[in-house]
Amino acid sequence: MKIAVSGASGRLGRLVVAEAGDRFAGPIGRTGSIPDCDVVIDVSTPDGLRGLLPRLTGQPLVVGTTGELPDLRPYAARAPVLVTANFSAGVPLLLDLVAEAARRLEGWDVEIVETHHNQKRDAPSGTAKRIAGAIGRDAPIHSLRVGDTFGTHTVVFAGPGERIELTHVATRREVFAIGAIRAAEWIVGRPPGLIER
Repeated sequence: MKIAVSGASGRLGRLVVAEAGDRFAGPIGRTGSIPDCDVVIDVSTPDGLRGLLPRLTGQPLVVGTTGELPDLRPYAARAPVLVTANFSAGVPLLLDLVAEAARRLEGWDVEIVETHHNQKRDAPSGTAKRIAGAIGRDAPIHSLRVGDTFGTHTVVFAGPGERIELTHVATRREVFAIGAIRAAEWIVGRPPGLIER
């Protein structure tokens, strides 16, 4: 399997390239052709993704970009597209736990605190927005952009006299690159369609 990467020169993109190893088909620039590949991973920016979509020719696409994304449905009508706010293995489980807690703790206060490095552009993070969606009711999001934190998401449920906190902490940035490659392997061979998780 050959993997092309849009955003290959960025912080996460460099790690994805390293994780891909000899499966790396090449970087995708802002203009020009797409390297011959079996799947494309986009970890650029919303604007970078907008510029990428018209140049794709049906390759499966994994989108790890956060922010206000372009409409992916037209491309997903002819190719499989996976959009994920977080490539880690633990965040999908956190979403399930949060949804269950929200269901069982109806009437409790709930708030989200997310912390990332001081170079992260978007706030709140895409993962925090997904967590808010899993809660299913209004939940304030507090975003911290400090130091070199890889990513911490905490959901606080507070009721009379007690509190429950659910937290996911990324301790190594490489976990996201590993997850990006895992997502690319998963999507190859899937039918066209838009998958969000």
